[in-house]
Amino acid sequence: MTRDFDLIVFGATGFTGRLVAEYISRSADKPRWAIAGRSQAKLDALGLDVPSLIVDTLDRKAVDATVKRTKVVCTTVGPYAKYGSELLAACAAAGTHYCDLTGEPQWMRRMIDQHHEGAKASGARIVHTCGFDSIPSDLGTFAAQHEFHRRFGRHASKVTALFGEMSGGLSGGTIASALETAREAGTDVAVRKNLGNPYGLDPDPNGSRPRVRDESSIGWEPHLKMFTVPFVMAQINTRVVRRAHALGGFPWGENFIYREVMSAPGKPTGLVRAVGVMGFLSAVAFAMKRPKLRELLAKRVPQPGSGPSQGARERGHWKVRFVAEDGQDHLIYLAADDADPGYGSTAKMLGESALCLAKDELGAPGISTPSVAMGQRLLDRLRRTGLTFEAAG
Repeated sequence: MTRDFDLIVFGATGFTGRLVAEYISRSADKPRWAIAGRSQAKLDALGLDVPSLIVDTLDRKAVDATVKRTKVVCTTVGPYAKYGSELLAACAAAGTHYCDLTGEPQWMRRMIDQHHEGAKASGARIVHTCGFDSIPSDLGTFAAQHEFHRRFGRHASKVTALFGEMSGGLSGGTIASALETAREAGTDVAVRKNLGNPYGLDPDPNGSRPRVRDESSIGWEPHLKMFTVPFVMAQINTRVVRRAHALGGFPWGENFIYREVMSAPGKPTGLVRAVGVMGFLSAVAFAMKRPKLRELLAKRVPQPGSGPSQGARERGHWKVRFVAEDGQDHLIYLAADDADPGYGSTAKMLGESALCLAKDELGAPGISTPSVAMGQRLLDRLRRTGLTFEAAG
């Protein structure tokens, strides 16, 4: 089917959306593309020499007409549980590929239940979590397993991702999504049950799997000789990696285990840092479960559409170490970038995901993950932008 555009960026006037749009405008792929939002004046203010479309993501009739004009929808309009359902549904029905930045597992579960089969039938590839949530985890595990197999002739039975040195800020949109997830969990038993299920995004959330749970205390990683603490994004990232493994037909074995933590140096100062992180996480968890404290927190954090300064973004960086092991051998693998994780890197990740969906030959449709939908194609693209995915030992 011939369509007017290769891709349309929804939410281009927001903080992250603007960075993604600017990234795509510099792409050597030179796509036929457009930007979409609710305000013509704000779209014009971006100064991008591309068509602009006035669309409210809650207006299903307008959304239907718009998504039929493009091969790919790339959206930063969140919280997705509030503003994303009609857009995703329209893409699934129209055979339009879709990528987003959601970190809202309860919403992803609803979309999988409602639209996975429809997307498969229409030919749409629906790909959530195409930013720092959860490309480092998903593609990093994918790449680490390929390297492990290359070296040892078999796959690792366990992979632990340790998010380490990192500098960057949180956007108002990211915080708004976290608050929306906490609000839903506080009022809906089914949401709480799904969030507590480590396989909550699997095709069969209640299938027979190894018993695992999210980390809740200080630990020790013997291969790296580092302390570990719970990682705030593990609740979404681990579910994405496990869904990818399940969708792939369990290529790493039905007893494969994936864990995700934050690392701290294996010395006294590292232990002090780990204790401090545990205290902070406990305080945040306490506040998020209480409506009045959550409301107070919402007023004091950055608001949607806001984010760190250009200087702060340029000073950003991140590093993730993967320990892949099987009881006999182990491998250390590295994913990293010299850019702010939530902005510089995320703009690359989402922008390249949209371009990959628009330009590259890919696999089966349906609601999947970055590694399942785009795999090596996306990995190659991200390496060309400067992201590191390589064996470290």
